[in-house]
Amino acid sequence: MKKKPLLIIFILTLFCVQANAQNKEPVMSEAGTDQVTMGDRFIIDSSNDNKERQFPFIYKFGKNIFVSYCEHNDMVIASPMDAMMISRDNGKSWIEKLRNNDFYISSIIKKGGVLYGIVYFTYPVSSTKERMIYWTSGNNGKTWSKKEGVVKAPEGKQFKPNGTQGIWGSMLFHRGMQVMKDGSVQGVMYGHFDGDSLYSSVWVKSTDNCATWNIVSTIATGKPKDEFRKAEGYCEPNFAITKDGSILCVMRIGSYLPLYQSRSLDNGITWSNPVMLPGLTGKSLQSVYPQLLLMKNGVLALTYGRPGTRIAFSTDGCGYLWNYAKETYEGQTTGYSGIIESSPGKLLLVSDQGRTGDKALAIWGRFMDVHLAPTPIEKAKMKK
Repeated sequence: MKKKPLLIIFILTLFCVQANAQNKEPVMSEAGTDQVTMGDRFIIDSSNDNKERQFPFIYKFGKNIFVSYCEHNDMVIASPMDAMMISRDNGKSWIEKLRNNDFYISSIIKKGGVLYGIVYFTYPVSSTKERMIYWTSGNNGKTWSKKEGVVKAPEGKQFKPNGTQGIWGSMLFHRGMQVMKDGSVQGVMYGHFDGDSLYSSVWVKSTDNCATWNIVSTIATGKPKDEFRKAEGYCEPNFAITKDGSILCVMRIGSYLPLYQSRSLDNGITWSNPVMLPGLTGKSLQSVYPQLLLMKNGVLALTYGRPGTRIAFSTDGCGYLWNYAKETYEGQTTGYSGIIESSPGKLLLVSDQGRTGDKALAIWGRFMDVHLAPTPIEKAKMKK
């Protein structure tokens, strides 16, 4: 009698294995405690002044970690006052805080010993030009100097003359700008071109240290043809230069809708047709604010959220298959998060908690130990 349950389990297991073998789509696996272990959450900054604490970005240079975030309401506001928390000991303590107008910095790069902080929003100037703001620091972020630059519309396209609600520009800088081998600064923006109702994500480049930006290519525009739900278009892009040298860009199309990815094999000049992230399904595929990070061991990590916050991993280091995912926070949150690698195999995740009007609004962090090993690259055929 005792052997019958074991026999039934064996038969069911064999059936599942055969069914999976016949399924052409990759099967999603949840990361176990032996693969990703999470430390306790800790508060980086909390709201005791009735201001927001939401939408964090995170960057690391040496032992200095910078977390910038919104303290203004989630609306289009001219010159809002926003903030940055800084850790000087690799995330152990957070006692240094800066606040300024036009200080919602979405990307930080370091070049020639100088930090450049690029502000998320732009301001309208004309149909071919928008004003952007960036900050520079020569003392590791202790003090910052405000500067202005320009974003130029690509040939054949125009910005909305009045931008967004007549306050912000048509195009917004998202996170992850990088200094390339040729010394240029390149990365992603998103927004609306004149006449478009849906978002476009674009690849941009500056050859004069963030003062002038040219749109090199359109990564994706509109929405997937097979998406019949209400989509906003391809937005909130983030990218990583992956293990095989290709550039992978992951984008949002709307809350509680799947994330999509596109790849460039020619340094951002052309991009593949966007596809849902291969290997992820259901809630593990949703939905906003993706951030990619190629870890030092060659594993590609992705943090995102709504509902909650999640993290996924591509052990091939390229995103050809996303084969592990894990929920990192189930509480009330915007779902916006960011990650850096504080030491080999250890990630620092930051996100927010609460909802507008809550007394518990805060930016929080937690360390995670990742025990996933890299696997060989098995490239899928990418259609242009």
